[in-house]
Amino acid sequence: MINKLVIYFFILVSSSAYGETKEEPEEDNDSQQFTCGSKYYCKDMSSCAEARFYLTQCGLSRLDRDDDSIPCESICL
Repeated sequence: MINKLVIYFFILVSSSAYGETKEEPEEDNDSQQFTCGSKYYCKDMSSCAEARFYLTQCGLSRLDRDDDSIPCESICL
């Protein structure tokens, strides 16, 4: 019984050490949190993730004035 626990622990530690976790990508989480159409300016955004969502998913290019793919530099830098 103890040998099985030691082996299980070793597998668990080994898999987490090599990054074998199954986490959702950050972008997918953002797309579930935000919806297009309710905000239009950087001052309306509550986070950089929200600004990035509006830029990439909603096409709100005004959030990236210098066209460097970073929206709302005031909150994203």
